[in-house]
Amino acid sequence: MVRTSFAFGVFEMLGSLAWAAGQAAEIWITQSRLVNYAEVWGNWMLAQNFVFAFNVLQTLNNGVMPAISEAISNGKRVLSQYYSAQSYRYGGMISAFIGAVLLAVADRFILGASGPEFVRAAGYAVPLIVWGAIQYPSWVGDTVQLGSNRPYLKSLLVFGEQVLRVILALLLLARLQVNALIVAYFAGLLTKGVAAYFINHRTCFPQRFYFWSSLAAPLLAGGMHYLILRGLTGLIWRADQLSSVLIFFIGILPSFPVYAFLYALFGGWDAGTLAELREAIPFSGFMRPVTWVFYAASALGCRVSPLHGRFPLTLREAALREANQLTLEKVPL
Repeated sequence: MVRTSFAFGVFEMLGSLAWAAGQAAEIWITQSRLVNYAEVWGNWMLAQNFVFAFNVLQTLNNGVMPAISEAISNGKRVLSQYYSAQSYRYGGMISAFIGAVLLAVADRFILGASGPEFVRAAGYAVPLIVWGAIQYPSWVGDTVQLGSNRPYLKSLLVFGEQVLRVILALLLLARLQVNALIVAYFAGLLTKGVAAYFINHRTCFPQRFYFWSSLAAPLLAGGMHYLILRGLTGLIWRADQLSSVLIFFIGILPSFPVYAFLYALFGGWDAGTLAELREAIPFSGFMRPVTWVFYAASALGCRVSPLHGRFPLTLREAALREANQLTLEKVPL
């Protein structure tokens, strides 16, 4: 047990070290090849701060990992599949919301709160936010690998992502300047996310990605949410700090039920998953009022949606049977 735990921790640490080494190499490369380094890098780092908003998904992934571990350790493969499929679905839904909000208000927030000298940062924010919004498949891949007790896969894939990013930065930075970093970021992340899915499918357990609820519905809801929020905040914003903070607040909190309604309207929920969301409300602690509003807006969207129930998570019934079996196996006689 000690040996297994130690090995698990070592590989987790190696993955973190690979990421840190990639970040250090990126700074070293840009210092020597990026024209007007100090000004460009300052704007780049300001824009990059918005990407940290997507880290909220790691709370979800941290909760799913032990659930996958328990299921796969007890031979409940369909239940494990359901956990990963739900992780992709919630990852896409939440990422699209955060991405739509940030794309609608981040550039105005930067200009209003920091001043016109950071106009570069406002431009850099757009591709960086899109990059942040597509991180969730990579993170779900990490969760599946850790839950399946294969942390070495995570370390290898993180290492490969960083190597690809650094090589592309070395090759392209002198010619493309900061755009080379955008190319390197997208190429590394997308390669890792796709590779993780197929490697996990073969090595850990079969993966299921429900295209409509995990990608199509989030994109449609996010696009509509962006248009609504961009137009509304444009009426409020006055290029000053107060209105910049106000539009950011509107995007993050009051607009949340609107997005929930839109995701449901575009067929993101089926009857089973919506009922599951309702059952989760009592367990949401001090966030219970927010969770209830999210559910109420989703339920309303489902009632008026012509797409409701058209794209169900077909694994759910079999996964519930395995979950009940697992519960009975753990109940002492």
